[in-house]
Amino acid sequence: MNDTVRVATPPAAVWAAIYIGVAAATLPAVLPVIIGVFADHFGYGIAEAGMIASLNMGGILVGSLLCPVIAARLSWSVAARCGLGVMIAGNLLTMLDGSYAYIAATRVFSGLGEGVVAGICYAAMGRSAWPERAVSLYFAGQSILGIIGLGSFGWIAATFGWQWLFVALSLVAVPGFWLAPVIGTAQQAGPVSESGLRVPGNRLAIGALGFVLIYFIGMASLWPFLERIGVGKGFDAGSVAFALSASAFGGLAGSLAAGAVADRLSRRAGLFIGTVILVCGIAGLGLPMGPVGFAIAISLFAFAWPFQYAFQFGLLASADRSGRIVTLTPAITGGGLVVGPAVGGLFLQYLGLGTVAAFCVACVAISVAGALYINRKAGR
Repeated sequence: MNDTVRVATPPAAVWAAIYIGVAAATLPAVLPVIIGVFADHFGYGIAEAGMIASLNMGGILVGSLLCPVIAARLSWSVAARCGLGVMIAGNLLTMLDGSYAYIAATRVFSGLGEGVVAGICYAAMGRSAWPERAVSLYFAGQSILGIIGLGSFGWIAATFGWQWLFVALSLVAVPGFWLAPVIGTAQQAGPVSESGLRVPGNRLAIGALGFVLIYFIGMASLWPFLERIGVGKGFDAGSVAFALSASAFGGLAGSLAAGAVADRLSRRAGLFIGTVILVCGIAGLGLPMGPVGFAIAISLFAFAWPFQYAFQFGLLASADRSGRIVTLTPAITGGGLVVGPAVGGLFLQYLGLGTVAAFCVACVAISVAGALYINRKAGR
């Protein structure tokens, strides 16, 4: 049983945190399309486009690490507004020049704002009476955004120009300026720990956090390049857009399924089922199937990601009852999203799909094996 006492947080603050958090995660949600834009409109190679994505995620990582320092000096509402301002400014600056160094710099700058906003939103959702439900709704919101963005952003770029993608990313975030004060009400409530963790408990939580990092590195090595993989198979733009949109439904289904069975399915079973689904999806990418088969394969991949992660996060939260180590989760997942696309881009460009697929599966296998070991040591 959890040994913390929770003070009720206004539901409006939780919903505001969910919306702003989803808005801040718009670019990662549509990363395959953004990489396609960098490759098609700027003439970057896959490795270069992947590096731009990694730099953007690197900015998010640094922003997440800076968030506790900023939040200690500013109120949550002010910190959220500052982060949103930096994020939008970075998006608008990206539209002014197409040189590689300039694009890289503006994406890092925008990522800094995204990281700060994400940290504030995770903190607010963590102070919900039911943080698991809040995070599930957050992931579901990301999936819905992906359904819309992956199916429309490519069309927007082709019809109106690539610059309008970054206008759209900014418009989604604008309501956050009005919602930020609502998040501030969550700052007055939160979990109060009644007992500290023993050192072994800290080690288990740190280990669980490390395996989350490995998991995200593996998944992020393949996810951003699904659009390029579809193009490489000879599918037309409409078929690829349909497959990507279908994968967003897969991610939404994975989030909802995990939330529905989390209290009835053991962590061991959840991790195993997620692994089987993931391997089936990755195997499908290598088979000579048509557009429908490709859509099914990447939908299985998208389903497995939030489904497996829910059980890994549950293990981390149970190992870290005080909640201190869990606060590093956004930075750790951001670190995985930094390393993964860079490694995946290099593997895909120079060694082929089989290598990056094997790397992804190996990372997931190590992560799941480690999670099961920690689950056994924790006696849960």
